[in-house]
Amino acid sequence: MKYNEIMPECFIDTTLVASLLDAKVSHKHSCNEVAREMEKGKYKDSFAVGIIDNDKRKISYIESFDEIGRTDNLTFLKHSDKPQYVIKVGKEHKAMETFIKANIDAIGMKMEDFDLPSDLAKLIGLTKDSVSTQKDPRILNLCKMMRLSPEVAKLQDVLAYLAANKYNVDIDELKEKIEGIKK
Repeated sequence: MKYNEIMPECFIDTTLVASLLDAKVSHKHSCNEVAREMEKGKYKDSFAVGIIDNDKRKISYIESFDEIGRTDNLTFLKHSDKPQYVIKVGKEHKAMETFIKANIDAIGMKMEDFDLPSDLAKLIGLTKDSVSTQKDPRILNLCKMMRLSPEVAKLQDVLAYLAANKYNVDIDELKEKIEGIKK
């Protein structure tokens, strides 16, 4: 299965999201490319989900989205009048790899358990700008195990819900999935 309308911004994000959905997704090389595709590109008037790092860059198109929920390391946004969503990964101004480390810690494991460096700079060097990230068995195993983390399980649940309901998303139901509260 392929979800072209789900667009992670970098290689490690793409690997994680593809693993969570057990499908191919549409890799983009930057948060600007994700925003451009949603604002002016193929999905400008269509359903789309962008997954971007919660980094220093402020993108005007995405700044116009409204927050619909958050967890410790995820911020969920919705466009005011389009079926478009953005998920910011990580704490503000932190790389995706901090999200990975936090969620591996949450399940009582360490990066070394996957033969990966615990040093953030080394981990970023290994995962940034590398197509091989998507085929590295260590990274694939890491992504599979991250599903055990409650926060990653929530991300998986939200992505699956959005993919299945595209134009029929019930925003209250989506918020319940994010908040983890059944009404």
